[in-house]
Amino acid sequence: MFSNSISAQEIYEHTEHLWKPQKDDVYLQEVSNKISTDSPVLSVAEYEGKCYAVVNENIYLLEGNLLNKVNSSPSGIFKLIERTGKLWALANDGIYILIKNKWKKIDNQKFVDLCVHNGVLHGATQEEIFRLKDDKFVSIKPEGGYNSSDMTMLMEDGTQLHANPVRLGPITRIESYSGTLYVLRPGKLILFDGLVVNQDFIDWGTFPSNNTRDMLSFGSRLFITTDRGLTVLRGAALTTLRGIDGLPVENTTCLEKGFDGDVWIGTSKGAVRMLKDDWHYFAADHWLPGDNVNDIAVGNNVVYIATDGGLGVINYEPYTLRKKAAYYERHIEEWGHKRLGFIHTLYKKGDEWIREVSDNDGGHTAPYLAAMCYKYLVTGDQSDRDEAVESFMAMLWLDRVSPIDGFIARSIWSTTADKDAKGQHGSGGLPAKWYPTADGKWFWKGDTSSDEVIGHFYSVSLFYELVAKGKEKELAKEHMERMAAYIIDCG
Repeated sequence: MFSNSISAQEIYEHTEHLWKPQKDDVYLQEVSNKISTDSPVLSVAEYEGKCYAVVNENIYLLEGNLLNKVNSSPSGIFKLIERTGKLWALANDGIYILIKNKWKKIDNQKFVDLCVHNGVLHGATQEEIFRLKDDKFVSIKPEGGYNSSDMTMLMEDGTQLHANPVRLGPITRIESYSGTLYVLRPGKLILFDGLVVNQDFIDWGTFPSNNTRDMLSFGSRLFITTDRGLTVLRGAALTTLRGIDGLPVENTTCLEKGFDGDVWIGTSKGAVRMLKDDWHYFAADHWLPGDNVNDIAVGNNVVYIATDGGLGVINYEPYTLRKKAAYYERHIEEWGHKRLGFIHTLYKKGDEWIREVSDNDGGHTAPYLAAMCYKYLVTGDQSDRDEAVESFMAMLWLDRVSPIDGFIARSIWSTTADKDAKGQHGSGGLPAKWYPTADGKWFWKGDTSSDEVIGHFYSVSLFYELVAKGKEKELAKEHMERMAAYIIDCG
């Protein structure tokens, strides 16, 4: 069988490859931490390296893995915003600023948003925009009221005649874009130059929905979240990024600038990191404590995500591929994923973690055996070789436990040691086929499928070429010959 085959060593000796080696450089690895809460986290902000959050209209501070209530903070808070190097709290009874760990009330009006325009902090109530001057918010509304972009209202002397005063609101968000203030109404974008409420500046495109939520100025683009995609303003043209464009979830909720030229997008089903040529999707359970994202804050290589189920923290830590491999190897050892030389998943039964009696002992162990073979080739470490040998012997057992030469068992169950029950289903949805060994100590599962066979040939051939010595080489060769012969004999 092996006399006419191409060996792995011959492949490695080629000078021209279709693959490119990956240098083990340092990169930033996402590491998640989930802090669950009984009530939704409605807003979050990062200020001076600390994370502040809003739960039940109160301000909380993240300390370790706990959100602790800041007792000296005001109540009735619905949004936290960091602007101009200061932390602001928007409340039902006014707006507050944090100064030397104390909250100071600046204005009694209910503000809905803040932005920095031409280097000056601006704030918006539902109907007006104010600029901060000498620690006071001063209205920028013209004395004679606002003008309309409707040219039919224009008089000969340049003034306008209105049956009813022109409204700037209802304002939900404000943003500075391309040197101009933009106002977001429900389903409508307004260009405001300080006098004219311009509703007619868009030359092309419309919103996909009237359910507009948040707005972010980012370079040459102005992003607006909607429940039917992420709308983008470039100059005077509106377009919308949808699922077909790569956006993982169209029901978008909030926006925040990232720490590396990226944009973070909150959605009803997790968070999205939008890069120049890629999308990174962070869903609940694995990354976040809840699906619906209410707010996002970004610090130095860290992202805080406020959800209905709590606060998600994603740290970007310096990693190498070897460090990442070591993390998973340590996890496998510490959590006890190894059973009889095989690699298994765990599930919780009551208060106890149980090793699953796999439906694919060989299929699940083959990638681990292959990984240890490659690792040993690189490191030459005896402990890596020992891991490979142990996994190989387990793969070999799947053949030897069966009384049919070359027919590999799908999995093995112990009558005395396994706490998990034998699986009841077989390949293709058919009933499982379990057979006892002659000594009655084990059951082996039949209905073996082609993916199991592929896993054996792939991993054991690597073991034969890269790890095996002496008798091990003969065992590996014999194992593959037995499987191949059985398949050929069966036609």
